[in-house]
Amino acid sequence: MQLFDTEDLVDFFIKNYSHVDRIVEVGIGAYLHVAIRLKKLLPSVNVIVTDIDKVKLATIKKEYVELEPVYDDIFEPQWIIYAGADLLYSIRPPPEMIPEIMKMALNVGSELLIRPFFNDEGDYEYPKLRGWRLTNYKRAIFYLLKK
Repeated sequence: MQLFDTEDLVDFFIKNYSHVDRIVEVGIGAYLHVAIRLKKLLPSVNVIVTDIDKVKLATIKKEYVELEPVYDDIFEPQWIIYAGADLLYSIRPPPEMIPEIMKMALNVGSELLIRPFFNDEGDYEYPKLRGWRLTNYKRAIFYLLKK
């Protein structure tokens, strides 16, 4: 199922991150469309997708050879996956993952984009944390943590 704002998110990424080398999606889950479109439109960018579901990752590897699926648990992360990433992002992550993703982004020096459930902070209070910026880009609404 594609989200209604997939193309707007992809457009934002292209306008702001077309010059980068490495983008990592944390917890790809069921929303493959953003990563697939990113890789198609930015073929020189290394697009890595992580998840804890090994079966899902095997399917991605088989069906979407342009992506680089990697097993990782953000609660016990493999730092090497994220090192050198210019951007980490996550689409509708569970609230308990957000502090871990943020910690990883800060530690590797990347920017972070979280696209929560529509019109919802996903039980995570972004505005109370320094540096988060609520961003409205066309139909997409997300939180951005810049370097």
